[in-house]
Amino acid sequence: MIFLKSLLKRKNQKLGSEELFKLTTSLDKNKQNIESLFDKCDDFIKRDFTIMRNRRACLYYFDNMVSSENISRFILEQLMEIDMDRGTIKNAESIKNKLLPSHDVKISKDTNELLKAVYDGDCIIFIDGIDEALIVNVRVAKGRTVGNPLIEVSAIGPQEGFVEDLHLNLALLRKRIKTSKYKIEFSTNGRITKNTFAIMYIEGIAKNDFVKELKNRIEQIDTDGFIDSGHLRRFISDNKLTIFPQEIITERPDRCVNHLLEGRVVVMLDGSAFALIYPSVFIDLLKTADEAYMSYYMSMFLLLLRFVAFLISTFGAALYIALTIYNPGMIPTQLLITIASSRAGVPFPAFIEAFIMEFTFEIIREANIRIPKPIGPSISIVGGLVIGQSVVQAGIVSQAMIIVVALTAISAFAVPGYTTNSALRLIRFPFMIVASFLGMYGIISLLIVLLIHMASIRSVGVPYLSPITPINIKDIQNILFHGPPKLQVYRPSFLEPTDPVHTSRKSSKNTPGKKGRLE
Repeated sequence: MIFLKSLLKRKNQKLGSEELFKLTTSLDKNKQNIESLFDKCDDFIKRDFTIMRNRRACLYYFDNMVSSENISRFILEQLMEIDMDRGTIKNAESIKNKLLPSHDVKISKDTNELLKAVYDGDCIIFIDGIDEALIVNVRVAKGRTVGNPLIEVSAIGPQEGFVEDLHLNLALLRKRIKTSKYKIEFSTNGRITKNTFAIMYIEGIAKNDFVKELKNRIEQIDTDGFIDSGHLRRFISDNKLTIFPQEIITERPDRCVNHLLEGRVVVMLDGSAFALIYPSVFIDLLKTADEAYMSYYMSMFLLLLRFVAFLISTFGAALYIALTIYNPGMIPTQLLITIASSRAGVPFPAFIEAFIMEFTFEIIREANIRIPKPIGPSISIVGGLVIGQSVVQAGIVSQAMIIVVALTAISAFAVPGYTTNSALRLIRFPFMIVASFLGMYGIISLLIVLLIHMASIRSVGVPYLSPITPINIKDIQNILFHGPPKLQVYRPSFLEPTDPVHTSRKSSKNTPGKKGRLE
């Protein structure tokens, strides 16, 4: 009963917060209402002034979020220097059209809209005798400027990365997509933080159901607020219990543009430097932005290389345990003798030996992330060289195990994406456990279970293993093999784009003449 009462109370509070107070024609009443809301907020600034000789007015804003020069130049100077009869200005619309030269001025009676504007860095103006408020854009950009991507480093291609300012991020995308078909829809959620979301797609390419589904999922979230886009993805993922990421997380505008042209939907959160791209499939975890700027031969090679690195990182330690304990006959004789001699004198079985080194490496990697950057290389040297050499000399682990752990660790770094690396770090340990009990049978059995689980995952309704299952030859040519332009005419069919044609066949057939030159 108490629980139901608390839920009802919270629901009523949420509904009641839609309109905290009603604007009236009395300036004193409006001031009293809004100042009571921001009591003990010392950064909430009030400025009383007079317009048209005897009409009182007041403006409010948050300090350090606005440009004081713009307030003085485009608001106070314009309104305070006006000398006209009181009856000349009858409503907020006439003030907006005749007295305020600012480019972005709105009129509103909605209290929630007024408060949202103040939170975003605008200022609001109340005028005595008018039951409407003016919202003037006087924001000033603060925070990081556009720089190089910090996580998704690329040797070629654009070197711009998103920052924590949503409007600046949208400008990076808008200057790359010059069409009215590129749509940006804003949404607000979070009972306390009132975060602003931007849902982006290209009309006529993206499937409408994807856009509606993502908007519906965001609107149905009932929480105090969001810290980052990584926090948001926990709420809108299809399968919340899987360790595999069901979205593409990127800080690169060029990568967002590429996926928008495929028919995907991009979601961004104000205050976050990372965008979420839906739908996402497993093969997206192995792809990078560089592939769009390379020859398709090199792209195929790098994709294959990352896939091999993914397999090594996942199964490397487990295969070592299974082969040394249960299936030594699968190892060449000379190599088996070398491994056996290196393990002579090691007091632990291969399973314990592997777990000791894997956990040690995970501790070193986590410490390297958390410590200050100036001493980060020192920790890497101490952890990688001193500890590794010491445990071998002490006879705690073998030299072969050091090689296996180092190879699996480096392979994990070869797979792009921090969220993908996190998944690999977790998958590795269950395979090591089953390998220690059942050998190769355990690895194969757990792999089958893992594949069944991946086949059951959906990203906004799209099968996670597309285009492998359900199989589609054209998508495999486009996505996996990176064929020449004449084979990359269509967008991925599993995205169900409204317009399936990506590149016309005529533009992809720039064939040379008979003598080897264009005619």
